[in-house]
Amino acid sequence: MQKTKTVAVPEDIASDLEELAREEGRSCDDMAVEAIKKYIFVRKFRTLADQMTAKAEELGIHSEQDVFDRVS
Repeated sequence: MQKTKTVAVPEDIASDLEELAREEGRSCDDMAVEAIKKYIFVRKFRTLADQMTAKAEELGIHSEQDVFDRVS
């Protein structure tokens, strides 16, 4: 199921998006969805990395060498 969201963007961004969409033969909607998906992925990845870093530090792991020492 799809849900419609309206997003207001500055003119320059809208123009760039429309130009890129034309160049790639895609719709602005498709390109916006792709950008949002990538943003969500990166945000989730960074959140997970922060959580894992905190857990590693609790365990006394502060460097790549610490990881190597534990797994070798």
